[in-house]
Amino acid sequence: MSDELLIVGMDGSERSHDALRFALEEARLRNATVEVITTWSEDQGVDALEKAQRIQADAKEAVLADHEGDPPVNFRVVEGRPEHVLVDASARATLLVVGAHGVHSIRHAALGSISEYTARLAYCPVVVIPAPAPDQTL
Repeated sequence: MSDELLIVGMDGSERSHDALRFALEEARLRNATVEVITTWSEDQGVDALEKAQRIQADAKEAVLADHEGDPPVNFRVVEGRPEHVLVDASARATLLVVGAHGVHSIRHAALGSISEYTARLAYCPVVVIPAPAPDQTL
């Protein structure tokens, strides 16, 4: 096993599941380890930690159901804002993989997105798994 570490930001969305799938394939090619990070904070409510743990359990079931342990995958639940936690974690990673939400709202315009934040400030390359293209059928 190499010393390479691929980190995935997991928020429970389908894009974050796609990010984990991408990271697993990339880790196989690189002979690397995958670390999946979900964040929580007290301002998200009294059950925020449990919700983060449930997000990771759901990802294990949805994405890793047939995973045979190669590459190794570690799961971490970390307190803090996701963009800050992921940028900090990127300092020890070879690659950071996050999913895009494809949401264009006033909140997004004012605050930006986690994928944009990490792409600008991460200490390693960042892969953003895009939202699917809108259906173009008429």
